[in-house]
Amino acid sequence: MKKVNFVLMSIIPLILTAQQDSQVSFYQQNLQLYNPAATGLGDHPSLSSSLRSQWTGVEGAPVVQAFNLSVPGGEKKLGYGAYIVVDKTFVERQTRLFSTFSYRVLVGKNKLLYLGIQGGGNHINLNYNEINVAHQDDGELENITRFYPNIGLGIHFKSNNTYFSVAAPLLFGHRKTKSNDAISSVPADDPHLYFSTGTRVPILKKHWEIIAHSLLRWVQYAPPSAVFNLGIGYQKSEFLFTHQHRTSFGLSFFFDSNGIMSAGYAYQFPTHKLTSQLKTGNHELILRIKFKPKKMTPLENKEDGDLDPQMMIN
Repeated sequence: MKKVNFVLMSIIPLILTAQQDSQVSFYQQNLQLYNPAATGLGDHPSLSSSLRSQWTGVEGAPVVQAFNLSVPGGEKKLGYGAYIVVDKTFVERQTRLFSTFSYRVLVGKNKLLYLGIQGGGNHINLNYNEINVAHQDDGELENITRFYPNIGLGIHFKSNNTYFSVAAPLLFGHRKTKSNDAISSVPADDPHLYFSTGTRVPILKKHWEIIAHSLLRWVQYAPPSAVFNLGIGYQKSEFLFTHQHRTSFGLSFFFDSNGIMSAGYAYQFPTHKLTSQLKTGNHELILRIKFKPKKMTPLENKEDGDLDPQMMIN
């Protein structure tokens, strides 16, 4: 069985545009993972946790865990936070750890621009002990552990009901370095560009909205990736349909009572001709905890254009 899964897990990344950065369904709630400028966008400090399981039932299939802390800038306008993303696929475990910072600039009435920077790196561990091999002392299957530092930049614009985001979260490529370390390089080792935009349009009675947002990813040695979401929202809760170009369809539900805790669930079923034969889908859970916000002075509220926090895209 392990031999079959080894072949399967080796082929699928090649067919599906090869391995790239980890991508979660609730990217709009975790935009900080793709753009450091999205740090501290909300009116409360928050801690989020996501768990994504792909191709459920397939041994060694990708599992992604993400944790991110986001703290608004308050009077100093300097937001800060951090995130950890653990991506486990077969024998490879990648752990990305970054500190993120954003600076808020008022560019017009009810219009804010955030400038972001992050620093950290990617820890890679290849554990070949999980494979049944004929010779356990085979030097070519020696376990490997490496750390590759990196930095990233981004900008994020938002108004009362719209946002636009552009970022390069990993500026340094590591193809040559990984080659020297005898680690096979993949598109995830190249600089990525992320583009994201979204809007909430009021409909019917108060608090009901049409929601649309998307996330586009570009990397040099792989086809572009695009995710589109469309659905309805009530206050800050959302029910969305999801389409990831050429790979999956799905739906997600995110419940936010505007209290301390909020949670969501997403399911995607594969549409690619290879992965659709697996008859398994992708499951994702998210949990977010809000903390007591910093007090804002009347001067800060005036400088930020008296933005309505209930209408802001977080």
